[in-house]
Amino acid sequence: MPTLSLCMIVKNEEQFLEQCLRSVQSLVDEIIIVDTGSTDRTTEIARRFTDKISDFVWCDDFAAARNESLKYAKGDWILVLDADETLSKQDHELIRGLISSAAAAMSGFILIQRNYFTSREDLSYGSFSGLNVREAGDAQGFVSASQDVYSESKETAGWLPTPIVRLFRNEKSVAFSGRVHEDVTPSLLGKVVSTVIPIHHYGKLDIDNWKRKWAFYEHLGEKKAGEEGDYYAYFELGRQYLESGNGESAALLRAKEMFEISIRLNGRFWLSWFNLGSVHLLRRNLDDAISCLLKALKQNPDVPQIYLNLGVAYVQLKKFPEAIKTFWQGIERHQQRADLYKNLGLCYLEIGNQKEATIVLKRAVELNPDYAKEFKFT
Repeated sequence: MPTLSLCMIVKNEEQFLEQCLRSVQSLVDEIIIVDTGSTDRTTEIARRFTDKISDFVWCDDFAAARNESLKYAKGDWILVLDADETLSKQDHELIRGLISSAAAAMSGFILIQRNYFTSREDLSYGSFSGLNVREAGDAQGFVSASQDVYSESKETAGWLPTPIVRLFRNEKSVAFSGRVHEDVTPSLLGKVVSTVIPIHHYGKLDIDNWKRKWAFYEHLGEKKAGEEGDYYAYFELGRQYLESGNGESAALLRAKEMFEISIRLNGRFWLSWFNLGSVHLLRRNLDDAISCLLKALKQNPDVPQIYLNLGVAYVQLKKFPEAIKTFWQGIERHQQRADLYKNLGLCYLEIGNQKEATIVLKRAVELNPDYAKEFKFT
């Protein structure tokens, strides 16, 4: 049976750490914790679970701290978690099965980080949820917790899913890169496989604390962009400005500038076009928004949020036929997306087509029962 090491970096995590460690205590073979300067009870709590605790002098570099934790790992595989995350015990056997049956050519697995929110109103403008229902689709990929099978999502409104590589083979080549938004993927020599296993992330339930963290991440992102100067670093910084700026005009302008730099460096990266288009949408520069979103759509026609935001731009210009066509194109590729049906139904209402609106909105409610309170059908 392959062995599994948990590698973590922590600082002042007394609120969450015990919950995290208890969630994987029976799964992992060793727990490695690198503390970057805690002044609370973090290390005291950690000692209840492991004696493999070391200190690391913080140097404004998350990758460096992550790599310090990897140095001590003895397991065949490595699991990386943050203190405000957990794994469900119902997934332990599945994770063990993955690493036991992994082919030699397989280096890692993508898990789904569920970023939980107390309410939809807590979602940042970085997910483009600040617009009202008639103006925009639901937040990017937001999933309601109302019918979730995991107890971990109780007491939350739902989550935003983020694919992330957190389970990988312990090989000499493995290392994180990037001061912030650090990533291990470029160092993995073999195949990386997607899974549906969730990582339950609770850090965004405390919005004030989350905003403080994002301000810090913004500072590191500026350093990273200045040092690396590549398209992805500028994209990340633009996204950072969006997340931490909460839709304020100055933040949107900073984000716009970063996405434009990213595009000048690499015009084939659809996410920069998508985010630039979405910034234009938030600033009500609708023709520019449509132009950018169409470029994103051409490069990657499989992303539902592009159809949503593009449809939104047409709606705001009162180009309802174009909006309806766009939402239908999205539905053809994503037939389970309730938010596409919902916005399509609202378009039909705008043009007075009650029959089609009822059909489409009923389908939206079937896919997401939370919508039932917004619509009444006769």
